[in-house]
Amino acid sequence: MFRKFVFNSSQILRQLGLSFDERSNPSVIRMQEEIHRLGGGVKFKIEHHPDGSWSAESINVDGIITGSDDVRETNSMIKDAIFTYYEIPSYLCDDGLLKSDNEPVTVTQAVYVTR
Repeated sequence: MFRKFVFNSSQILRQLGLSFDERSNPSVIRMQEEIHRLGGGVKFKIEHHPDGSWSAESINVDGIITGSDDVRETNSMIKDAIFTYYEIPSYLCDDGLLKSDNEPVTVTQAVYVTR
């Protein structure tokens, strides 16, 4: 419960412009390097159960397991499980540090006027 409070509070503070400089934190850098060494990232087997709940277990990193009653929480719960596994403090758990392969990607394109 406290971890979720710290996470939610830090997300609000980020939106207000406060930076925790998580990208330069040694724990975050170590996590990103280890995930990069996996080649294709942390992979999960996700099972949907008859009662509407789901569970996910990493198939290439032993010990990362999560689940929920709400399928809409899949991405956030998996990211939280990864952060927890790598012992990233709650205030450094910025969802932008991890990208799922099924998340939308924003592409910026500039269009110029020709003369």
